[in-house]
Amino acid sequence: MAKFAQYFIQFNQEGGSYDWEKRQEHLGELLAEDDSIKFEEGESTQHREYKHRVYHLSSAPDIIVMRLANDKDMSHEKDFHEMIIKDEPSCFLIVDNRANMRSVAIQYRKKAFNRTAQVANILEYQLSQALYSKHCYTLEIKPDYYPEDLFEAWTSLQQHIAAVRFGVPEMTEEEILKNVEILKAKGKDYFDDSLMGPILQMAFEARRANYKQFVTLTPEQKKVALFLDKNSAYMRNMISISAAADIPVELITTDGASFKCYVDAESENAEKIIHREFNTELLEYLFEAKKKDGKDVTEDDRKNVEEHIVEFMNAMPHEDKDQLFEAA
Repeated sequence: MAKFAQYFIQFNQEGGSYDWEKRQEHLGELLAEDDSIKFEEGESTQHREYKHRVYHLSSAPDIIVMRLANDKDMSHEKDFHEMIIKDEPSCFLIVDNRANMRSVAIQYRKKAFNRTAQVANILEYQLSQALYSKHCYTLEIKPDYYPEDLFEAWTSLQQHIAAVRFGVPEMTEEEILKNVEILKAKGKDYFDDSLMGPILQMAFEARRANYKQFVTLTPEQKKVALFLDKNSAYMRNMISISAAADIPVELITTDGASFKCYVDAESENAEKIIHREFNTELLEYLFEAKKKDGKDVTEDDRKNVEEHIVEFMNAMPHEDKDQLFEAA
């Protein structure tokens, strides 16, 4: 499984833009084929072109999977002589260009690009150049961040919270306990480690069993909002573990919306980009004829991959929030 950072597209209308209402159609045209646009940057000796390939889902043609490569000069030593060789590591990204949708998922693969923001900037620059040249408007590709503070989000959504989910820590138990001591020294009003041992044991058992969540809490009574009880030792311990383990808490509202929040707004995590996971081996099926085991990729294989992609993008919707130009 690979991590994908969650971004979104924002179209910016400029004065005198042409066919503004067709902006998604224009974007689709730029991503229609491999050669519909070039992604490049720099001039003369600093010029670089990023090769790319695109795949439109047959079941949803406006969802576009792209593989973007980064040509790198790699130092390699052979027979005591240092040589420079070419390497072309790539990463995947998925653009949801369905009607009124704006989501972009970018694979985090440091071998190819240092940051997902680097990929977003490459796309943003070239797409904006082309759109402005042809239609006089631009776009931005911005990251989706987790809400800043769990307690603020919980308070604002208080009447609508149907459940809360606590995720499985990725840190080791030693790392978490070290952070627990730091939290204890800060004297946070929610802090409690009285039940920390058995709860962490449950969490690590969940991780060994490959579960994404190890606890989901719902109110005892039906059709009643789940209130945040800071007097509950159990809730305080769960929140303390999430803070120490550097993982968000997920709030689920009665209409099914999901909000993942970090515990402390003052934490550096307040501006963490939302990440999701997807199996990139499946995405390879869209571009390759053979699987890693040598078997042919069938149409049923690709159909199955497309179903997973649609489900993946439906879970991170970002709807039309474009910036409209207003004449003075």
